Amino acid sequence: MTDPSTTALVEEVLAPALPADLWARANYFADNVEWHPALRALREAMPDSIVDVVRFRDETTIHVRREDYREVCRYLKEHPKLSFNFLTDTTAVDMLKLRETPRFDVVALLYSLPNRVRLRIKAGCNDGEPVPSLVPLWNGANWLERETFDMFGIIFEGHPNLRRMLLPDDWDEGHPLRKDYPLRGWREFKPTNVERTVGRQRTRWTGRESS
Repeated sequence: MTDPSTTALVEEVLAPALPADLWARANYFADNVEWHPALRALREAMPDSIVDVVRFRDETTIHVRREDYREVCRYLKEHPKLSFNFLTDTTAVDMLKLRETPRFDVVALLYSLPNRVRLRIKAGCNDGEPVPSLVPLWNGANWLERETFDMFGIIFEGHPNLRRMLLPDDWDEGHPLRKDYPLRGWREFKPTNVERTVGRQRTRWTGRESS
């Protein structure tokens, strides 16, 4: 029978030791994703908000609940040690045929100017489910969310002026970046140019400039 003290000693030796400085920049890229300062802080402050964590090629993505999307970003922005105070981009991904639900992932790309590190936050939503707007945190989210609404049809709750940005306001053919959107649109348009066209003429370059 194994001595309990020996078992405890072995587990202590084999267990990965926590770094001396928990907020060191190197922890953002550590092999153990649980050392990531933002993940550790969120697990302590908002554990129920975390849905999943993905690490790929030194990039960390934290999936959070749709309802907590804005508050998670607020916490990361205002945290004195993390300070993810710059919003690089906001967009969405249509996960059609990749999973059943939720269909969309709303993505916020955050950057910490003091720490010089990036972090990706994702919140899943289905068609028609509102996602909290990030405009109260970053004014730059205004046009980014309008573009996402225009292309994907995702509703951002609390946005001050949520309307189409790239397409006309009266566009009635849906949202072009959805995976089920036809390449040529939902309607057939008759060609407007019915006149005879002239074929392109290609001239041979002689290497001499014309006078």
